[in-house]
Amino acid sequence: MKKAGCLLVLCSCLLLLVVPAQAQNDPHHQVHIIEGLVVGVSEGDRLTVNSYGTEIPVRLYGIAAPQTAKIDRFTGWYKQGQPYAEDAFRALSLKVLHQVVRIEIRETLVFKTEPTQVAVAVVFLDGRNINLEMVNDGWAWAYRRLLSRGDHPQYFATERMARARRNGLWTQENPQPPWEFKPHLKVKAKQN
Repeated sequence: MKKAGCLLVLCSCLLLLVVPAQAQNDPHHQVHIIEGLVVGVSEGDRLTVNSYGTEIPVRLYGIAAPQTAKIDRFTGWYKQGQPYAEDAFRALSLKVLHQVVRIEIRETLVFKTEPTQVAVAVVFLDGRNINLEMVNDGWAWAYRRLLSRGDHPQYFATERMARARRNGLWTQENPQPPWEFKPHLKVKAKQN
């Protein structure tokens, strides 16, 4: 019951905080703009923004960073991460953590397994598109599943330039994108 109440409050606050704006590429598509403080970064393409007391989980639009290792503290199960995942996490943290950002929400995802909604958004800091910076610096792939047709050319051209310069994860010969990565589960020994 408590989780359902929190979800209802979060949804209500999101609706109150959202300011409609016209999308750059499609005059018929509306995005929603929210400003807030980045209070957490969990991966190279995920962060949490606090806007007027409401914490909003954000998945960066149009990009996919390498997956970080995961440990279930209760069961001890461990999923390995990908090369450069920690570097991507650090890069995003250095760019936005504890900074006031503007997020343009493109869509909202709801997962069956989680009670919270996730905003898929472009993150701006001082006019800089952080999503494109992550691709340009070589810490993420342009992710076709999260891109509108109008954004494909810009994101994929940026990825091609990062590959050509061998930035970040592109120093590897053939880096595996996260949507193809299948981590192996291991049992981690519990420490006393």
